[in-house]
Amino acid sequence: MRRRLVTILTLLGIMGAAVSAQNADRDQVPTIRTTTREVVLDVIVRDNHHHAVADIRPGEIEVFEDGVKQKINAFRNVQGTEQLQLERKLANGIAVENPAEKASSSQPTRAPANTLHELNFVSVVFAQIAPLDLEFAREAVLDFLESNNLPNTYVTIYRLDRGLSVVQPYTADRKLLTQAVDSATKGLSGTGGFGSSAVTASSINTQIQATELTTLAAPTTSSSQAAIAFQKMLNPLPDIAIDPLWARNTASQDASVAINNALETQARLATGIRFAESLSNGMDTMDALRQLVRAQAKLPGRKVVLYLADGLTLPVGRRDVVSSVIGYANQTEVSFYTVDTRGLSTESPLAEPLANQARVGAESSVNKLSPRMGHLEDDDIQLTVSSNKQLAMVELAEATGGFAVTNTNQIALPMQRVMEDIRTHYEVAYTPAATNYDGHFRKIEVRIARPHVTVQTRSGYFAVPELNGEPLQPFEMAALKAMNLHPNPNLFPYDTALLRFRPKPSSADYEMAFDVPVSSLRVVTDAKTGDGHVRFSVVALIHKQNGEVVGKVSRDLVRQISHADLARVESERILYAEPIELPAGHYEIDTAVTDNLAEKTTVKRLAAFVDSGKNLGISSLQLVRGIQSSPGPRDQQDPFETTSGRIVPTLAGSVPSGQPLQVYFLVYPETDSAEAPRITLQLFRNGEEVGTKDLAPPKPAPDGTLHCLLRMNPVPGQYDMLITARQGRLSSEARLAVDVTPSTEIKQ
Repeated sequence: MRRRLVTILTLLGIMGAAVSAQNADRDQVPTIRTTTREVVLDVIVRDNHHHAVADIRPGEIEVFEDGVKQKINAFRNVQGTEQLQLERKLANGIAVENPAEKASSSQPTRAPANTLHELNFVSVVFAQIAPLDLEFAREAVLDFLESNNLPNTYVTIYRLDRGLSVVQPYTADRKLLTQAVDSATKGLSGTGGFGSSAVTASSINTQIQATELTTLAAPTTSSSQAAIAFQKMLNPLPDIAIDPLWARNTASQDASVAINNALETQARLATGIRFAESLSNGMDTMDALRQLVRAQAKLPGRKVVLYLADGLTLPVGRRDVVSSVIGYANQTEVSFYTVDTRGLSTESPLAEPLANQARVGAESSVNKLSPRMGHLEDDDIQLTVSSNKQLAMVELAEATGGFAVTNTNQIALPMQRVMEDIRTHYEVAYTPAATNYDGHFRKIEVRIARPHVTVQTRSGYFAVPELNGEPLQPFEMAALKAMNLHPNPNLFPYDTALLRFRPKPSSADYEMAFDVPVSSLRVVTDAKTGDGHVRFSVVALIHKQNGEVVGKVSRDLVRQISHADLARVESERILYAEPIELPAGHYEIDTAVTDNLAEKTTVKRLAAFVDSGKNLGISSLQLVRGIQSSPGPRDQQDPFETTSGRIVPTLAGSVPSGQPLQVYFLVYPETDSAEAPRITLQLFRNGEEVGTKDLAPPKPAPDGTLHCLLRMNPVPGQYDMLITARQGRLSSEARLAVDVTPSTEIKQ
């Protein structure tokens, strides 16, 4: 049996070096699994307040696939604790009991391979956190990440100061996430405010100023009382120290230490800019959170934001902005879980609201006597409404279906609860009525017979069979989506072909090949090393005439490009070829190449007829880009390995002017025949025959195969080439069309 050989070749000009090679055994022709397929959906149901509904009954749920109602095989309520434990076991390769089969069998089994579990996307945001609270924030996130390999969960790390910046893109790699958490919690700025002591002192100072202004305005005030009032206005510190509001804020503690000239300066400054600060910080935060929600709008599955900060600043007087962010999050099914990183603090979360409330009362009391404070009253009323930063965190979380973690230093259990809450859902299983797995997208709709609820589940799936036990890979999703678009996208060029090789009694050996110019792909350069890299994936779905998928070729590829080679990248190409054995018949092939860094996909379609049972065969004719020296012993099963080196083909339909044309092919003789095969070339230029030539066959390889290489120097024109192999009464032929610089002389 022919060995499965995967080769990626990269060339600079004519010659190049192999990037990677992988060998594996191929035991059989890909076939569709004949076992009954069952789709298992995760379903989340929420009420009008975006809280999870926990009492849905089996009779209330219906599932439709492409508009056709499906028969539900199983329905159960999955709690987050149970689901997380199951995923951890599966991630570690531990056999588990399938709940759907538990009643009928005691044998452990793995979860169904076609289970459509939701993906979980978690955005961790480190916002304004004071230096002393950073370690608590770090511990909180690391406790959240304590779930082994984070099954089905992808996490990204952000920092939010005046703007939102990405520290780590989405990944399930816990090592990378831990490093990102360490990086994000270093150098974060504080909340940007004056702290509750300054705010409280500022409020008390406002009350003192109002009281003394009232005293001064009274007609019965004596000169000595007026002098005392002026003195208190100039030096409010003694009265601040004995004020009940100051005493309530236990974080301030010793007035003799905390109240000094610096604090008085801050208190006076806070009085002047408190409104501008609240509006500026609040709008910055809301704008960043809205952009964060927008970025997740198109993601599938459950979308969660874990927001960590020393409270949440809401923009004063802009309730419409806050409501807009909450509404947009609910519309796009993004849930917020908030963590007050101040933990169990001696600082009262009500200090600022009470201070602002007292301030408003003082300003209002002096309005009729002095215009000095009247213009501040409306501003401070709005500040009072929005100044409880902990309450704001609770509102954002609970209004979007999450919860807030506040007033605790025991962070592990709340973080475990967040992870479990993300995974709480209903599980619905059904067997699709449609049995033709043709690669098309099947739309799923779940309906609940209950008013005022919303349903969140997968929008559908691609009907691709598992070939030889290989499930759908994540990188294949972009290709399948593009294949299902009409018209298909064509965003950058590449060449593809199904290359024919050895015929067999009931099948034939082929190679599915992709030839991608590096100039078509986005090259990302490392700022430190100057080196670049590209990342792209290739996918081919092979369909029978009825549309059923019977073969799949796919690979996710990364190519490193040295700094020296970047200047010549325009001429570089990447060739990927993978063998596949196809039974006789007609086939249609959908191919797609996705530039993962540019997020672009191009789709092409091919048609092929597999003619098996031939005793004399000839391969496809291949244009040659170069010949490499073989690094080791010749691989007898690689059709491009010759005694002269390894043939590097190109799928391009033309060769540059001024370069000789080289064509490579193989002839597979009838082994029982005493006659040697005869090989004839017919050459046509612009539709007119320009010559016929018999080619002397080369020395056979050990298995009898003839490896043939033609070289010619023709004049410009469109050429068609026909190679015919004959052996006794048997014959076989192959054709090639190419735009080249031809010559009248043909060399072997």
